[in-house]
Formats: sequence, C-alpha cells, structure tokens
Amino acid sequence: MFHRNIYQYLNEWKNRKGRKPLLLRGARQVGKTSAVVEFGKKHFRNSICLNLEKADDSRLFSEVLKIPDLVQLIELHSGYKVVEGETLLFIDEIQNSTVAMTQLRYFFEEIPQLHVIAAGSLLEVKMIREGFSIPVGRVEYLYLHPVTFDEFLYALGDEQTFDFLRKIHITSPIPKATHGLLLKKFFEYVIVGGMPEAVAKYANGASFIDLNPVYESLLKGFRDDVFKYSSRAQVAYIQFIIAQSPLYAGTRIKYEKFGGSSYKSREMRTAFDTLEKAMLLRRVYASSSVKKPVTANFKKSPKLIFLDMGLVNYSLGVREDILNTNELGGTFRGQIAEQVVAQALSAFFVTREPELMYWYRESSGSTAEVDYLRIHKEHLVPIEVKSGKIGTLRSLHQFMHASGHKLALRVYSGNMDVRNVELENKKTYTLLSLPFYLLFRLDEMVEEVLSARAT
Repeated sequence: MFHRNIYQYLNEWKNRKGRKPLLLRGARQVGKTSAVVEFGKKHFRNSICLNLEKADDSRLFSEVLKIPDLVQLIELHSGYKVVEGETLLFIDEIQNSTVAMTQLRYFFEEIPQLHVIAAGSLLEVKMIREGFSIPVGRVEYLYLHPVTFDEFLYALGDEQTFDFLRKIHITSPIPKATHGLLLKKFFEYVIVGGMPEAVAKYANGASFIDLNPVYESLLKGFRDDVFKYSSRAQVAYIQFIIAQSPLYAGTRIKYEKFGGSSYKSREMRTAFDTLEKAMLLRRVYASSSVKKPVTANFKKSPKLIFLDMGLVNYSLGVREDILNTNELGGTFRGQIAEQVVAQALSAFFVTREPELMYWYRESSGSTAEVDYLRIHKEHLVPIEVKSGKIGTLRSLHQFMHASGHKLALRVYSGNMDVRNVELENKKTYTLLSLPFYLLFRLDEMVEEVLSARAT
C-alpha cells in the first residue's frame, strides 16, 4: 500500500481530545479499507477489522447490545483484547447494518477513549432506501477520493519529482526542459487515473494496455452494484448512466434524453441523484454569484464529472491522444482537462462533502462562463481551464470586472506565470497561470500570490 494524504487527517483525529467515532466516506474502490488497515498497523498496537459484508462479522450486530457486552463479543470473535488508546476498531461496509450504525453513538457516549473508524460506500443511498440515520452529533466525517498526483508520484517511488514540486514558489522559474518533463509525468498520471488498483499495478511495471482489465472490472463492478442501492425500477436508468457518464465528463448535461436515450427528465434526475450519493459522479452546478455566499442555480444545466479520469480516458479511447500531446486543454474538446481539474479540486474536500460550482452570466446577446469557483478564506477565486493568450479569457475578465476581486486563476499546460491584467475600465487584477502538475498545491500558490499582493 502506498502513501495516501488521508493519513495526516487520520492521525490528527487519533490524537485529538474529545474525538468521536470516525466515518470514512468515499466511492467503492477508492482505497478506504486499505488506508484504514495501513493506518492501524502504523499507529496502534492492534487493530480489529470487521467487514459487515461477511456474515460472521455482520452477525455481531444482529441486535443492539450494551457496549461492554458488544466489546466482549468482539474480543471473543477476533481473539484480540480491546484496550482503550491501543486498539483500533474498524467496522467496514457499515451501511449493511442499521444496528452497527446505531451502536456508533453508544461507543461515543460510553467508551469515548476507544478509537473507532467505520467506512461505507453506499451509506446515504442505504439511509434513504432503508430509512435509517447517522447518529447526529456522535460521529465525525472524512472523505477519501481517487489518488492525487502527489500520491501517484509516491506510489511510483518518484520522491525526487515530488520534492522538486514541493519547493516551487511563485517566484521560482521553471526551466523549459524541466516544465516539459513535469508535464509528461502529469499526463502519465492522467492516463492511469487515480483508482488505487490501477495505480498500484502501474507502479509494479504494468503498461497502459495492461490496465484495461482493471478498468473493465471496475466499471462492471459499478454496474453490478446497482442492485445494492437502487430499486428494480431504477436499475435500467442507473446502469445506462454509468455506461454513458464517462463519455460526457466535463460537459454540461440535460436529463431529458441524456446520452441519446429516450428516458424522461424526472427518472434520469432521480437516477443521477442516486449515483451522486454513491459518489460515482458529481454534478457541478451553475452560480451567478460574484461574492460569498455562493449560491447554486439548479435550473441551469449542471456540468458532469465522473469518479475518475482514468476510467474516463479508457471509456473515451483517448489515452493515445493524451500520450502524444503537450496540450491537455485541446484533448477531446477540452473535456479531459475539465475532468482533471474538477477531480483535483474535489480532493481538497477531506473534512466535508465536495461542492463545486461554475460561474455563468447571461445578458441580451451574450453569455459568459468560468469553469470553476473556489473559496479561499475570504476570497472567491475564479478558475479557468484554458490555454491561449490572456486576451482570449473574456469570461474571466467579465467575472473580475463584475466582482472587483483581485486574483484569478488559469490552469493550463503552460509554464507558471504571475502577471497583472488591465481591464477595459483600467481596473487591474492578478492572474496566476498554473500548470496542471501544480494543481495539488493550488491553495498554497494562491496564498503566496495574495501574500505578495498584501506586501
């Protein structure tokens, strides 16, 4: 198992006073189980792992027990002594037991010093379908996403590149040859994607073609899972969306006749709701806000983002195009770049569920759209995924004119650049142009620019 950034958050939770049982959320196959098991090995004397998809483990939660009785039952079942502060109790696939969900609150109330982590992939779907709830105020949450670029470098053992990227500042010139090499490494990551199984196999010497069975298995598994989280009436809609969504990643969609189907809007919207709760896809909603708070307009067509770019690239058949390009923004009408940036932005949401929006404005005879909005402290930063000359960033200029903000961000295949841009009304703002390979450091780079402006 390779390094995951979630370890930092898990360690902070472990050492925090007044902590609550932790519920780790994320789509299937993003590495939740492996991350918790590895964390347990490194930080606890012993770990007890219960998988509630297994009948023997699930039987422990056939009825609500007093916590001392449940702990004793777990000890007898596992053969390990439960010691507060030294034992990690990990309840995996907890969505399979309403009793286990109920017991979480009693762990917090009766044995708060015991470290308890639960994980579930289809939790919200099961909650709606079966009518149970998470104990309010008795659990904490963390969210795990597909592998990020820095995690990918760790998996490949390329710590030299990682260390170099960590040392880059907005004042650091990146030589042209170095930039080209870093971009090539990032495109390698884009092709493989962030599903841990694909990353691990690639790190062990597999070629891109060797990963095909991994992608096929993952996509088939998602389709087969439909029966676990949908009614029989929904199955056809959901399986269709799973098959079609990678083809529409990074684009605005309409529910009516999605993917060339004859399906109606109402049924498709409900199916999309279910898949979003299962975290297999995400809808990026429109907003006309230029200041906080940012509010969504649910009447506008949302932008669709699939779980992982590796699955998207495989489904679209564009891996060779990415391998042979030095401009990601032009690959498959810019869809891949939009997916890549959204996936990177989602990974910043570790302590709460991701919420991404794009900006739009309509006026007579013209429209403007900026790809993403990100809140950074008190700032609302517009993010444009586009190459080309600065003068072509018209929508971004319109946002900056309307908002009065002082910083905008462009993500592209070019080298890092920071410059002042003058608008038609003589107002100026700072444009930070960030290469794709520095996306994982986006917040740090934004903070550097803002600090430089303040001095």
